[in-house]
Amino acid sequence: MGHPKFPSKHYDTPSHPWQKVRIEQEAGLIHQYGLKNKREIWKANTKVREMRRQARKLTANSSDEQFQKEKNLLLAKLNRLGMLDENAGLEDVLRMTPESFLERRLQTQVYLQGLSSTVRQARQLIVHGHISIDGAVARVPGILVTRPQEKSISYSPASALNSDLHPVRPGIQETFEDEVEGKTQDNEKVKGESEDNAKTDAKTDSKKDKETETDKEEEKK
Repeated sequence: MGHPKFPSKHYDTPSHPWQKVRIEQEAGLIHQYGLKNKREIWKANTKVREMRRQARKLTANSSDEQFQKEKNLLLAKLNRLGMLDENAGLEDVLRMTPESFLERRLQTQVYLQGLSSTVRQARQLIVHGHISIDGAVARVPGILVTRPQEKSISYSPASALNSDLHPVRPGIQETFEDEVEGKTQDNEKVKGESEDNAKTDAKTDSKKDKETETDKEEEKK
């Protein structure tokens, strides 16, 4: 059973540590969803396998009344979590992937709803207490968000991000970046014009010097 202070892990690790295809896929998921480490992927994989195992078990006993109830409960749960549609069946459960769970994480939903500029920034905002669900501060990026909760995700009441002028707000940040880019382009344009003017002045001065030298030579003659 183990000591309650040190609970056992709730995920299965890969059977082989050095599989190139799997490692590349995991690296892509970490980048796409802004995950902290591969354990978060392994947890999603374990949950998907559990759901598939339960779906296969229910499919094999489809005539039993009790299994029909369990089937309805499973589909209702996955629908409430936003992983399946209302008309989905057990075959849809068998087609689920780890992305089905990763898409429903609070971190991903914060980014998809435009509360952060990047998915990694979404994680930072959650950990620092800037995000709330239905008015309650949520500090765990890996929380699975239900359909009703999805509509109540916002900045926490005490967060400074509630101000529309806060520089970290995505819209303000994009505007600031556009202004900086515009100023940079203007500066480059002015710099280019100055260089062109300097070249023109240099040519003019060189021409005048040549004319002066020519006049002096003619005077000597």
